[in-house]
Parts: sequence; structure tokens; C-alpha cells
Amino acid sequence: MAHVPSQAEVDAMIDAMSEEELDAYLADTADAAALPPTSEPARRSATGAPRSYGVLLVIGSLIGIGACWELLLSQLAQLRQPDAQLVCDVSPLVSCGDSLNVWQGNLLAGTPNSFIGAMAFAVLLLVGLLLASGQMLPRWVWRGLVAGTVVGVVFVAWFLVVSVTTFGKLCPFCTLIWAVTIPIATNTWGRAARGGHLGLPAGAARRLDAARWWLAGAMYLAVAVTVLVSFWDGWVAMLR
Repeated sequence: MAHVPSQAEVDAMIDAMSEEELDAYLADTADAAALPPTSEPARRSATGAPRSYGVLLVIGSLIGIGACWELLLSQLAQLRQPDAQLVCDVSPLVSCGDSLNVWQGNLLAGTPNSFIGAMAFAVLLLVGLLLASGQMLPRWVWRGLVAGTVVGVVFVAWFLVVSVTTFGKLCPFCTLIWAVTIPIATNTWGRAARGGHLGLPAGAARRLDAARWWLAGAMYLAVAVTVLVSFWDGWVAMLR
């Protein structure tokens, strides 16, 4: 009878792999998952990820939590003293004061967006620590990560439009949150696809994973162009 490795043996094998070997292992597993469900091995899929992805989640989440904390402090300061000079009020074009105590900044029943963001980044931080330590995650967690990051990117796009059309200003801490949300999202989509968690064909999953940084770059470019074009007159006036 063939030896069936235990979960501990599988974990030890994955821990010993380099990032390139782990990528190849995940690709092979995704290919196996695409086969007809005639055997148990064909239905299995890897639920880990390269440690580099876990590290990205940890670093990005810490930055996001820090930015959300600063926004919360600014909002409290503004509530205590409406005319207070906030640390994020850098210039007429770079300021967060107008976006704090309005409905756009408190979407869920008056709960500050920054508080919700801090909770979301805390979850990502926990996931990142687990993955960076070599832990495996169930498929529902991966799908939850994908859904959450899609919502995050949609929120980034919406608040960017609001900043341009309603406030006419760019919140620096919001921009920092956007800056970490984008690569976290695209890497999550790529790694989830490569691990076989999105139900994509193996070739499409590999292409999505390979394009994750290109996709992030395209999003950064879209944000930069939107800000540059929308505030062009203001930038020119500040440089004179």
C-alpha cells in the first residue's frame, strides 16, 4: 500500500521549498484540480502561499492600520475642536479635514471608514502572519480574502471619485491606504487563482498570477492620472 503523507509531513515539505519550488507545486496542484473529480488527489488543492505574499500582507496591513489610526485621531481632534489644525491638512489640495465628519467618511451607520479599515487590515495582518509562518488556510478563507479585496478596490475607486468631485482635495492618509490596498488585492487574486481557489482553468490562473504586479501598476497609473488631471490647475497654481 502506498504511503499517504500526513498533514505534518506535507507542511514540513512545503516549509522546505523555495519560492520557485512552491510556485511550481501550486501550479501542479491547480492543474490536478482541473481534472475530472474521479479520485481524491484530483480534488485536493493547495491552501498555502509563498511566504513573500504573507510578508506583503503583514507590511501592507501595518501601514494601513497606521494610516487608519491617524485618520481616527484626526477625526476625534476635529470633533473636539472643529477649527483644529490637523496633521493631514498639508495644503489646499492635500487635506483630510473635509472628508472626516461627513457621511462619505462614515458609511456604515455613522461608523468611521477608518475604523472599518483598521479592522479589515487587522484581519489581513493575522492572515499574513499565518502564511508567513508556513500555515495553511482553508479554501473559504481564500475566497473571503478575494471578496474582501474586491470590495476594498471598489471602495478605493469610489472614494477617489468623491475626493475629486465633492471635496476637491486629496487626503494623504487615504492615499496611503489606497497605495497598500492595491498590491494586496492584486496579489491576493493572483495567489488565490494559482492555488486553485477561484475555479479558473490552470492556464488562466497562471496568467492572472503572473500579471498581478502589472495589474497593480495599471491601477496606480489610473489613480495618478485621475489625480493629476482633476487637480491640474491647482498643481500649476501651487508651483507658481
